[in-house]
Amino acid sequence: MMKKVICALLLTMFLAIALVGCRGKEEPVATTPEEVYVPVEVEKAETKFIGNNITLNGKIHANDEAVVLPKVPGRVTAVNVKLGDYVHRDSVLFTIDQKDILRNIEQTQQSINLAQKSVDQAENSITTAQINYNSIKENIENAEVNLQRTRELFEAGAAPKTQLEQAELAASRRPLEVAESQIRQAEIGYQQALNQLAQAEITHQQAQSALEDTVVRAPMSGVISSLNIIAGELASGAQPLATIADIDKVYIKVDVTENIVNTLYTGQKVSVDIPAALEEAVEGRIDFISPTVDNNTRLYIVKVYINNKDRKIRTGMSASMALDLDSRDNVMVINRRAVLDKEGDSIVFIVEGDHAVEKQVSLGMSTASEVEVVEGLQEGDQVIVKGQQYVADGERVKIVGGE
Repeated sequence: MMKKVICALLLTMFLAIALVGCRGKEEPVATTPEEVYVPVEVEKAETKFIGNNITLNGKIHANDEAVVLPKVPGRVTAVNVKLGDYVHRDSVLFTIDQKDILRNIEQTQQSINLAQKSVDQAENSITTAQINYNSIKENIENAEVNLQRTRELFEAGAAPKTQLEQAELAASRRPLEVAESQIRQAEIGYQQALNQLAQAEITHQQAQSALEDTVVRAPMSGVISSLNIIAGELASGAQPLATIADIDKVYIKVDVTENIVNTLYTGQKVSVDIPAALEEAVEGRIDFISPTVDNNTRLYIVKVYINNKDRKIRTGMSASMALDLDSRDNVMVINRRAVLDKEGDSIVFIVEGDHAVEKQVSLGMSTASEVEVVEGLQEGDQVIVKGQQYVADGERVKIVGGE
C-alpha cells in the first residue's frame, strides 16, 4: 500500500516539472515598428509692420514758467491766491501797502499846482512885457516924427538947438531895446516854469505808477506752482513772491546720445507713456532737437509737447518715450530664431504636410526678435522656429508647439 502512495506522489511531481518546462518554451508576441519623426514648433510668415523700437526716459516740464517779482518794495497787505490755484493773465495776486505812495502822490500833485501857478505868472509877465514894448515903440515912432519936424525947423532957423536935442532924446531907441530884453527875460522865466511843471508832472506820474505797482498781477495764465509770501511780510525784488506754470501744454524732455540724435527728426511720431497720469500711452511728435550738446551731461535734449487741458499731467512726473529708429511696413516678417546659416547663405525650414522643406531666403531689416524676408517665402508658410537645427530637407517632422 505504501508503495502505491509513493508512486502516486512521484508521478504528480513529474507532471508538474513537465508543465513548467513547456511554459518556458512559449512563442514571443509580435510588435508594431516605432514611428520616427522630429518634434518642432512653427510660426507663420506674416505681412506686417516691423520696426526697431527704443524707449527713452525723461521728466515732464511746464510749457512755460514765470517768476512773479514785486516792482516796488513794501509790506504785503493781501494775498489773493493759494498754492495750486489756476490764475488768468492780469488777475490780482498780491497787494502791497499803499499809504506812503498815496502821500507821495498828494505831495506831487501839490508840486504840480505850484508849478502851474508859476507858469501862469510867467505867462502874465510875458504879456506885460509885450504891452510895455508896444507902448514904448508907439511913443518912439511918434517921437521920430516930431524929431523930423523939429530938425526941419532947426535947419530953417525956426527952432532952437535945445528943442532939437530934446526931440532927439525923445526919439532914442534905447528904451525899446530895454523892453525887448524884458520880453526875452519873461520868456526865459516862462520856459523855466514850464520845465518845472513838466518835472512835477513826471514825478506825479511816477508816483501813480508806483501805486499801480503795489497791485501785483499775474504776468501769464497758469497754475501757482510756488508761493513764498504771506500777508504782513515784507516783499522785495530779491525774492520771487510766486511762480506761475503754464501746464495746459507740457513737454517730456529726454537726453539722447550722439549715436542716436541724428536718427531722430522733428515731426517724428513717438508714443509717450506717463503712468502716474494716463492709463494709456498717447501719440506725440518730436518738436525740438537740440543742435548743441549739453556741456554738463554731454547729451542732446529732445522735447515732445503734449496737450494737457485737463491738467492731469503735472510737472516733474516720470515719463517714457518710445519710437522707431527704423521701420518697414507691409513686409514679410518671420521670427528671427528661425534663420540658420548654411555656408554663408540664410536658410529656414518650413513644414509642408508632415515633412520639413529647406528654403533659402534673402533677408532685410531685423530687430531683436523679428526679421524681414525679402525673397524665399510666401505669406502663411509654417516656419520652424524650434527644432530646425535637428532636421534635414525632406525629413519627417511633427508640429508640437507654436501656431
